[in-house]
Amino acid sequence: MERELLIYNGRIAAETHFLPRGYVLVRDGRIASVGEDWSALPPAGRDGRAEIDARGLVVAPGLIDMHTHGIQDVDFMEADEEGFLRALREYARFGVTRVVATTLSNPFENIIQQCRRAREVKKDPELGTALHGVHVEGPWLAPRARGGHAAEYLKVPENKDVERLLAEGGDVIKTVTFAPELPNSVWLTEALVYHGIVPVLGHTEASFEDAERVILAGARHVTHMYDTTLGYRENPDEALVMMPGMETAVLMNPEVSIELIGCPVHVPRPFFRFIDRVKPRNKKVIVSDSLVGTGKPEGTVLTYKDGRKVYVEKGVLRMIDEDPKVNGNLTGSAVTVNMGLRRLMEYAELPLQEALRWGSINPATTLGIDRETGSIRVGKHGDLVVMDEDFEVQMTFLGGRRIFSRAE
Repeated sequence: MERELLIYNGRIAAETHFLPRGYVLVRDGRIASVGEDWSALPPAGRDGRAEIDARGLVVAPGLIDMHTHGIQDVDFMEADEEGFLRALREYARFGVTRVVATTLSNPFENIIQQCRRAREVKKDPELGTALHGVHVEGPWLAPRARGGHAAEYLKVPENKDVERLLAEGGDVIKTVTFAPELPNSVWLTEALVYHGIVPVLGHTEASFEDAERVILAGARHVTHMYDTTLGYRENPDEALVMMPGMETAVLMNPEVSIELIGCPVHVPRPFFRFIDRVKPRNKKVIVSDSLVGTGKPEGTVLTYKDGRKVYVEKGVLRMIDEDPKVNGNLTGSAVTVNMGLRRLMEYAELPLQEALRWGSINPATTLGIDRETGSIRVGKHGDLVVMDEDFEVQMTFLGGRRIFSRAE
C-alpha cells in the first residue's frame, strides 16, 4: 500500500465548487476524500500519512499541456527516452502533470521513432503517467499556413502513410492536426476516429464547407486558433462581401473545442475574452505550444543544430540574424501553461477557478481522460498542484507523489 498524502489548510479548487479552507486526501494514488474538516479524518493506514500544510495557498488539479514541442533543452522531435523524462520533470515545475508531446512535420520515419520512444517512456514507474501520449502536428498542413513547419516535409494525407502511422504509432498517438482542405481529409478524419485518436483542425485556410465536412466526420478540436488558422475572406466574385471560413464552422459547432496559446503575441488579447464568451464552458483550452528554450531565463540565447540563433523574450522566441528584416522575428512560443492561465485570467476577466478549467478539466475532456484526471474529485488520480493566486507553483504531485517542490 502506498503512503497516504494529506494536503490541508488550503483553498481547494474542487471540480464543482471552491472551498476557501479545506483538504485533499490521496490514498493509493487516487483522491480518497475532499472536504473542510480534516480533523475528523480516520487514522492513517499502516504505512503512515504525509501531511502538508498548504498555508492558505490554492490546491488545484494538475495542469495538462496538450500541445507542446519541448522545454528547456529538450525537443520532442529529437529527444531520446532520457530527454523525455528530463522534460517531464521540468513541466512539473510549472504544475503540469499530463503532457502530450508534439512532433513537427518530418519524414514519417522520424515521427514514428519518437512514438516508439514515447511508448517506452510511458512505462517509467516514476514519471510515465505524466506522458499522456503524442500529438502529431503535420505533415498534413496547408503550405500557406505552415507557420514554423518546413515546407519540404508537407504532404497530402495518402492512405499508405496514414495506415503506416496508425499501425506503428497509433497506440500512443492521441491527437493529429491536419488542414481539412487537403484531399482525403474526410477519410483521414474517419480513420483517426476509428482508432480513438482526436482529429484536430489546424494550419489551415479551409473554407466553411471544408471544415464542416471533417467536423461531421468527427473532428473535435482546433490547434492554436487565430495562429495559422485563417477565417473570413472576401468573396472573389462580390467586392466587399465576406465569405465564412473555418472559424465560422468551428464556432457554430459546440462539440468542437478550441485551444489558444497563452501568449498575447500569438493571440491578441480580445480573442481570449471572445472565445470565453462564444464557446461552451468545457470547450476552451490553454496550451503552451512551447519550444526548446521554454523555462530558460529572459534573454537566453539558443543555437540550433543548423546554426540559427534565437533568444527568449517575454514568453516568445525571436530570431537573431544579420538581416534586419529577419532579426527579431517571432519564431515560436516560450510560454508555460501556468503563465498562460495567469494571462487568461487577466485578459478574459475570469476568476481563478474558472481560468483553471482551461488548463485542467477542459483539456482532459478533449482528450477523453476526464474520468481519471483534470479535476479534484474522489476517485481521480492524485494529480495536484499547490500554487498562489498568480499561478506560481510551489509543489506538484503525480498520483499523490511529490515530483516538484520549490523549497527543495
